[in-house]
Amino acid sequence: MKENEDKGAVSPQKDHFLLVGIGASAGGVQALKEFFEHVPGNSDIAYVVILHLSPDYDSHLTAVLQAVCAIPVTKVTERARVVPNHVYVVPPNGSLKMLDGSIIVEPVHTLEERRAPVDIFFRTLAESHGPAAVAVVLSGTGADGSMGLKRIKENGGVVFVQNPRESEYSDMPRNAIATELVDEILNVAEIPTKIFDYKNNIGTVAIPQSAEELEEREQVALREIFTQLRIRTGHDFSNYKRATIMRRIERRINVHSLPSLTEYAAFLRNTPEEATALLKDLLISVTNFFRDRDAFGFIEKNIIPKILEGKKDNDAVRVWVAGCAT
Repeated sequence: MKENEDKGAVSPQKDHFLLVGIGASAGGVQALKEFFEHVPGNSDIAYVVILHLSPDYDSHLTAVLQAVCAIPVTKVTERARVVPNHVYVVPPNGSLKMLDGSIIVEPVHTLEERRAPVDIFFRTLAESHGPAAVAVVLSGTGADGSMGLKRIKENGGVVFVQNPRESEYSDMPRNAIATELVDEILNVAEIPTKIFDYKNNIGTVAIPQSAEELEEREQVALREIFTQLRIRTGHDFSNYKRATIMRRIERRINVHSLPSLTEYAAFLRNTPEEATALLKDLLISVTNFFRDRDAFGFIEKNIIPKILEGKKDNDAVRVWVAGCAT
């Protein structure tokens, strides 16, 4: 479903500070401590921690993280304005969303909010921050975070995951990796530096959408990128929508902290697995199929029952959806 694949996300800006959403569950406290031990006091980045625990869990996470953190750590119990160089911890019984630069914490009402708080926050983070959104998945059981990270990627953000071999509980990292949309799989201690590199590079490379605006060497580099994709993946993107492909290439350049299109072409040539990573970025589809809730709610309550009325177990129902790629 690609009608808004170019609604495109917030434009990356160097003065738009990054917001990092960090999801974890079982075994996550130790991973979080190690992560924040490597965050300096002047990163100019904001961090939101969602520890997927039972609502009855009495979390002392704020105090635990403050003991190792060089920046303030706050447990969010009411609407809070997000500022750089600050860590926000969400209580286990809270569901949160981003709105106008603030975190809003609400009581958990639905089963989805209870089962997938990391997914829910990643979605709202992606929509509010676009390329300035960073998703991090650490140790934990279950698959929370693996659906929400898709929205991060759709909107041009970046995803880092703890190496499952290092994590105490590997379910969350492995489920995230299984989406094939993760940008880097790293040991926890390496993730903060990777985020800083991404922050310092975001917005520094802007590729014109028109080939005529490219310098000759950049045109050569772009042709080489198309050639490498065709040779290594079997997909020809030379006639693909130019705005989309340029935006996705820019994102890969930012992820790898490269200075130019020509440098990326060389990186692609010398790094065989990068062709697959770029292909995955180019083929990302919009996942929020049911985003028009009123319309789908009407269908659920008024249309589907009539279609199924009188049907038996061995009857067939066929449904066609126009213009859908997912």
